[in-house]
Amino acid sequence: MPTPRGRHILLTALLVVACGDSTADSTSGGTADASTAQTTEPASTSTATTTTTTADPTTTGTTTDATTDATPTSTSTDTDDTGSQGETTPCWPFDQPPLAELRASDKKVFAHYFSPYPLSLDNKDPAEDYYAKHYLQPSGENGKFAYCGGFIKQRPLPQPPREGGLDYELLNFEQEVRRAAALGLDGFTYDILNTEGTHWNRLLKLLDAASNADPEFRIVLMPDMTSTYEGSDPEAQTAFVDSIVAVAAHPAVHRLGTGELVLAPFAADKRSPAWWAGALQALAAEGVDAVLWPVFVSPWSAATMSFQAELPLLGTSSWGPATVPGATDYADNAAQAHALGVQWMSPVRPQDSRPKDLIYSEAGNTQLLRLLWDAAVAGDADWVQLVTWNDYSEASEVSPSSGTQWALFDLTAYYVAWFKTGQQPPIVRDAIYYSHRLHATTAEPDLMLQESIYEPVNGGTPADEIELLAFLTASATLEIEVGGTTESTDAPAGIQSLRVPLVEGTPKFRIVRDGGTVAEVDSAFPISNTIVYQDMLYRSGGSLSCDRGPLLQ
Repeated sequence: MPTPRGRHILLTALLVVACGDSTADSTSGGTADASTAQTTEPASTSTATTTTTTADPTTTGTTTDATTDATPTSTSTDTDDTGSQGETTPCWPFDQPPLAELRASDKKVFAHYFSPYPLSLDNKDPAEDYYAKHYLQPSGENGKFAYCGGFIKQRPLPQPPREGGLDYELLNFEQEVRRAAALGLDGFTYDILNTEGTHWNRLLKLLDAASNADPEFRIVLMPDMTSTYEGSDPEAQTAFVDSIVAVAAHPAVHRLGTGELVLAPFAADKRSPAWWAGALQALAAEGVDAVLWPVFVSPWSAATMSFQAELPLLGTSSWGPATVPGATDYADNAAQAHALGVQWMSPVRPQDSRPKDLIYSEAGNTQLLRLLWDAAVAGDADWVQLVTWNDYSEASEVSPSSGTQWALFDLTAYYVAWFKTGQQPPIVRDAIYYSHRLHATTAEPDLMLQESIYEPVNGGTPADEIELLAFLTASATLEIEVGGTTESTDAPAGIQSLRVPLVEGTPKFRIVRDGGTVAEVDSAFPISNTIVYQDMLYRSGGSLSCDRGPLLQ
């Protein structure tokens, strides 16, 4: 129960809470730089202890005024690696099944690839590249983003430039494919933003990169109906058919075992069901047999039935919620889709913050991510789409970044194995994953520079909390030390989450068992409410240390 300081602590056990909802949030589809990453606070002597008595809405079990979830023993910073599939994976709190076993599952997991944000835009030193000089700075692109303090608040994990004379884009795509494959992913859903130019060329290179780096890795074509195939119905259909035919024969394009090409258009209802029926017929006339798995931003159930009146569907999906309230009751969607005779692709996103629009959706630290994975697992979804792999402009990526480091990537590995095998992976290493913002949602920016205050959207209540998400091999005490005070709670084995109020300082996180610290990590991100611009991105990190070299090449 709450302490006099109003602590919010939630304990979650290892049983999955079934959740479900059939609507998507209305919106679809900060820099953490080295200068601040190593700051730490002096150790404090003041402590406060809590007990557990509440239930956590996110993953499993019972709750209190704290949230609990865990990983195996470790000590330090996020400079790790993932080991080989089917063997010990020291980066993670579990040992991953062999990749061949994960890929053999009928359940598939694809991550949404957004082409505006590859690992590098210009192959320059990360300290001076386009991300650093333009997208992350208020002065970037001649002050274009001065009103919001920078176009994005984080970037792809910085890496050295490739040697001259090499195709750095192709090599970087191969690196991203290897990272995604290390998670057990089946491939990417590629957001087709254009049928020529930069974004189209990136699709062509990504297809080649997939074949080069992992011949079993597949690209699901996702025509973005909000940004391409414009004009009249006949004009749009001609452009659509021509573009799909141009890549349909590539071996990396995803097809069913029976040979049909899978198309998963985003915002499919931007064109009528009759238009789609005609497009599939036109593709067939070109020798391309295709099936449709639309992704809707509008309420998916009604849209699905509308489409079914004109053409058969393989599956259906929603872009999904971005807040904790929106994610509750989401597991029912798979059953609803199955009742309509189609498969369900369950959306999973970690958070959503959009500096360019000065809006954010409240993800509740890792709660949104865990709720949506719980929905996919408990609801018996057929596929999962990670929303997204790399959309840094919406802060929804699971790919490693300067802001979330490897934490969301590592958590994704655990849930992918759970979803694909149908069994929760045993926790074999104690581990900590932390999450918090750089400042309170109530911190006041300089409104002479920032155009307006960030607006919370999609129904979530703003939250100001620091979270320790623990993976525990056995019962232990979880501790968060910040601002001269230590908050703690006893937690059973399993995935457990401790949340405490966000205060200024540099949080320190510990798992203590039998009088000794078995895992600990200091946040790479100090918290201060003295700000010029707001930044609603949840930063994160983890405690497990390992060699990530193979994923950094």
